[in-house]
Amino acid sequence: MYDIVSLERRGVPAVAIATEPFVDEAIEQARLLAMPDCRVVYIPHPVQLLSPEALAALADAAFPAVVGALTAGAGAS
Repeated sequence: MYDIVSLERRGVPAVAIATEPFVDEAIEQARLLAMPDCRVVYIPHPVQLLSPEALAALADAAFPAVVGALTAGAGAS
């Protein structure tokens, strides 16, 4: 979250991507970094055991949400 907030503060639109079990942590980190409306897209968990092909498919599936978050503005996740 720190990197996303840092980019946003520099005027670079950014979206964090986190797995669903970490929703509360992402929200809390954004709040602690004084950017509670930070854009975040949540994806299914876990990802660490996925094959490269399955991970690519997950990224492809999340891509429209990332673009949507970027084009809708902050707090659009």
